[in-house]
Amino acid sequence: MNKKDVSTRNRIIVILLMLLCSAALIVVAMLLRGKGEKAGSLENGAADPDSDRTDGTYSDAGGTYGFAMGSTISVRLYGEDAEACQREAIDAVKELDRKVISWREEGSELAEWNRTAKAGTDVKLSRTLGDALDRSLELSDTSDGALDITLRPVLEVWGIEEATPDDFRVPSEQELKAAGAKTGTADLRLTGSRMAQDGEGSKKNEEAEYALARSREDIILDLGSVGKGYALDVVYDNLQGRSLSGGVIAVGGSIMVYGSRGDGREFRVGIRDPEGLPEDILGYITFASGTGKQCISTSGGYEKYIEKDGVRYHHIIDPKTLRPAESDLISVTVICGNGLLSDGLSTACFILGEERAVKLLRKYEAEGVFVRRDGSVISTPGIEKQVVLQ
Repeated sequence: MNKKDVSTRNRIIVILLMLLCSAALIVVAMLLRGKGEKAGSLENGAADPDSDRTDGTYSDAGGTYGFAMGSTISVRLYGEDAEACQREAIDAVKELDRKVISWREEGSELAEWNRTAKAGTDVKLSRTLGDALDRSLELSDTSDGALDITLRPVLEVWGIEEATPDDFRVPSEQELKAAGAKTGTADLRLTGSRMAQDGEGSKKNEEAEYALARSREDIILDLGSVGKGYALDVVYDNLQGRSLSGGVIAVGGSIMVYGSRGDGREFRVGIRDPEGLPEDILGYITFASGTGKQCISTSGGYEKYIEKDGVRYHHIIDPKTLRPAESDLISVTVICGNGLLSDGLSTACFILGEERAVKLLRKYEAEGVFVRRDGSVISTPGIEKQVVLQ
């Protein structure tokens, strides 16, 4: 395949991904409604693209929409500042991706660290990137390595994200071993922490200054497993102090709801059927009007996969086997008050399987909805009364 063919194929893949993300967000729009209502304002009104924007961002009566991190973004806020804040939220996600956490985007802080950091040399980080890495590395430790932000070389060997059935092949053991040798959070040293120690234990350190070093220059960082959830945290922080009563924000498969619409209606977030079409749902999770910040992230082998010779290979790689994860679960939805954690925990729990996942969620006071391989759905005690199955 020549370079022109590869370029054309990659453009087609991006277009298909955008269409799939858009279909997924239609499900969100249909389910974020109050009792007895049609999809609320999220599905009402014709699109009214903003002629002043050339980056694909547009608004309609249901909210504001954009594209970043390889996913569609949807923002619906309520209150006096809603319209302006919706556009600011889209811009914040794009800026976070472009300038800070993208491993692909040339010029982003993380991409530059991957490209230029010398072995053993501390590189000062922004608070935004430092905080994301701090939380991610902590979760990596707590999950016994199930979440691994150094797994990019293995993902590249598999190539599931961009391959087609015609050119995909299962990597050899030698290839996987060589790629696996280039991974490992033990080769990272992050100094500075959001948690400072004092005589009474740990407390949040608002003045933390971060620096990151790697012991080997072939260690590459990729925050794809937590980035969409982290974007929710960044947007939420940016919205504080504005005249808003609440809202719904979706970045790919990570969704945040908070506050109220102002009319007392509850929020509903759909649970996708992992064996159905993007618009098929098993049920939904309800959140009462006036709820605090709630972040909901889902991981499953149906999100990105490729089939070859009758076998399905999905994109969630187990760091211990270096192969697509296999457990008793086919989908995991995690609910908690932090976007990065909801995103990272959903990935880790999918890899760990039900028994270990439940234990991990308890450590973070998070809740989960699990779809087992036999199709049954179970919820942790703290969320089960809010889960409505169809």
